[in-house]
Amino acid sequence: MTRPTAYTIATLLLSTGTSHAVGIDPAFPNLPLWDSPINIEHAGDGTDRLFVVERAGQIYVFTNDPAVSQRSQFLDVSAGLELNGECGLLGLAFHPNYESNRFFYVCYVDNSPLQTVIARFTANGANPNLADLGSQVPIITISQNGFYHKGGCIEFGNDGYLYVSLGEDGTPNNAQSLTTLKGKVLRIDVDNPGGGLQYGIPPSNPFAGNPNGWRREIYAYGYRNPWRFSNDPDTGDLWLADVGQNTWEEVGLVLKGRNHGWPKMEGRACYPIGQPCDTLNLDIVLPLAVYGHSGGSASVTGGNVYRGPSAPTLYGNYVFADYINGRIWYIDPDVNPGTLHLIEDTSLNVAAFGADAEGELYFSTFNGPIYRFTDTASDVPRRTPSIGALRAVHPNPFHANATMEFSLAKASRAVLEVFDVRGKRVAKVLDRNVPAGDHTAVWDGRDVDGRAQPSGVYFCRLTVGGTPVGTRRIVMVK
Repeated sequence: MTRPTAYTIATLLLSTGTSHAVGIDPAFPNLPLWDSPINIEHAGDGTDRLFVVERAGQIYVFTNDPAVSQRSQFLDVSAGLELNGECGLLGLAFHPNYESNRFFYVCYVDNSPLQTVIARFTANGANPNLADLGSQVPIITISQNGFYHKGGCIEFGNDGYLYVSLGEDGTPNNAQSLTTLKGKVLRIDVDNPGGGLQYGIPPSNPFAGNPNGWRREIYAYGYRNPWRFSNDPDTGDLWLADVGQNTWEEVGLVLKGRNHGWPKMEGRACYPIGQPCDTLNLDIVLPLAVYGHSGGSASVTGGNVYRGPSAPTLYGNYVFADYINGRIWYIDPDVNPGTLHLIEDTSLNVAAFGADAEGELYFSTFNGPIYRFTDTASDVPRRTPSIGALRAVHPNPFHANATMEFSLAKASRAVLEVFDVRGKRVAKVLDRNVPAGDHTAVWDGRDVDGRAQPSGVYFCRLTVGGTPVGTRRIVMVK
């Protein structure tokens, strides 16, 4: 199959609109400026703190308050860290049961030997703002040959597994080889190690149990330098931005077991650019959106689907940026997802995005402050659910009771249900007519017959007038 030329793609996909209703503001103006901050995370433990990862090896923690003026060092892994090129401390993820087990995971590049390391640490039991450096447990290591294309993003999915993005280490053919972990998105089970490893292979992984010597950790492949990916907690979709070579940057969904193209393709174009290619037998997944290297664009920074309260114009849209020229866009996953809508032309080096526990979205600049999004007009079309929304679940994880906060635009029949990870309905928390406004409901961890359910991952779903409007993950810890 011959693909369109680059010029055709530019005509089709790079028409952009501008969202004048959304602005950006410094989120924490009283904090010191950051030094190469490449990750913003929250712990999901109900403490309303944010954690910022600096590439040189430090993780800082602070209260999620616009007036905050102090931060403290949570962890320092700078000793032995490789900082050349695109190496360093690259990722941070908190265990879904962090509130009880205090486990968190980091991804970094070590310098002796040169390797990517995914390791588990434990937070201090007496001081929640401090990690125990000596608690490190290496989970998986991947040898590296160079200093570029490392990926290094890690995040837990709605299924409770740890996902890891790895670049192809400067060797494009690694991305297509199923015998190496490079150029891939991995999925591993950190709670059930086996086979002499510090992790297990989820049985539903696409290459689990294969007889061909293919790496069973692989979830998806065909990536160059995935920077970064994120999980939409409402849908479970994994969004990923892959940095291109010379011509195209791309964003799209991570699809299980599928080939995402590199180096057979760059964006939606054959690679090398301008050459015909036959992709019929490769079953390549094309990105949802691409943009070219024009106007200073050259390196995509992956973001998040916006689920926060401060900029409802963005609600449900995927927000991302270009690191080089500072343009920030969103795409609408449901309506013409190939169209990029310009939010701001900032001229900032946007290094990373991250959300807090309420879904509020922030982005960091490489040597500067952290910003947040706000609505600047009230008379514009908004993408907030027109009939209702499942706003939050807390505490999460929970032990005895989980409170679900939801809102209705008008009086409607509201149904709140809880499902297990297999999709089986466990409980119906609410099923009645509810007036317009904000409401709460409580699940006590029991099923429809009053039986206590085991610890684990569950999902609550709100349906309003027969239409599902939101899903949230809940973790129960006994």
